[in-house]
Amino acid sequence: MSILIQYIANYAPWLYFICGAIALYQLYRAWLVRAERRQAVFSLEREKAVRDLGNIFSTALLLLLVMGITYFTSTTLVKAFAQQIQDAASPSPEMPAGLGQNSTPTPTDTPLDALATLGTPEATTRAPLLQPTTPVTETAEAVQDGQATVDVQATAATPTPVPPTAAPAPIVQSPSCPDPRSAILRPGMNETVSGNVSLVGTATHENFQYYKVEYAPAGSNNFVYLAGDKNPVVNGFLVSINTSALGPGAWTLRLVVVDQVGNYPEPCQVTILIEN
Repeated sequence: MSILIQYIANYAPWLYFICGAIALYQLYRAWLVRAERRQAVFSLEREKAVRDLGNIFSTALLLLLVMGITYFTSTTLVKAFAQQIQDAASPSPEMPAGLGQNSTPTPTDTPLDALATLGTPEATTRAPLLQPTTPVTETAEAVQDGQATVDVQATAATPTPVPPTAAPAPIVQSPSCPDPRSAILRPGMNETVSGNVSLVGTATHENFQYYKVEYAPAGSNNFVYLAGDKNPVVNGFLVSINTSALGPGAWTLRLVVVDQVGNYPEPCQVTILIEN
């Protein structure tokens, strides 16, 4: 309902224009029909002219009704549903998909301690595995009485190191983001950008549901939904930003990662400078 009200309010000038154009056309039709009625000789022609005038009058009433609803929606309803319209434009993590109104949990910014050190993996040293081998060396010692004597010498076991198994790539933590599960790696803090910019970072959680990227003018908390996805990302592409749509100046980007019950770790915020 709030989305429909917002659409009507946004396109109210176009609705007025269309209704006005139709009204002018109906006035032109009414002038033609009245001229035909005056010149009509037979009663059937006069009856047809009367029906046409009735249709024109019905269309005029419908246009007045549409314009009245548009005016009431764009001036009164849009103010009454302002909060619902804002929530619909920027979905809040308090209402994750699949949860009813009575079962909505209260989101918290407190990250789980179990993954607090996710972005600082410890260096693990593994002892090389030893695989003994016993090669045999045969040496011709001497020839005596026409027979060859072979000295067989067993060399000591030589350990062969086996390289350790490669560990998975750790999550890179941005210094400007408090939680490694919600991190923007590029663009960096106060970086100057223009054109289409790819937002690179990490959006993951042990109970991951979705992530979203929001934007607002620097220093403002009026964040607006930009884009998001239902698949986790680790050190990869998040969303694409068309900076020309935002305009030049300082803008703040915010990454929010939401879990299955509506909670989320502390979001990551990065301020960028857009120039044309």
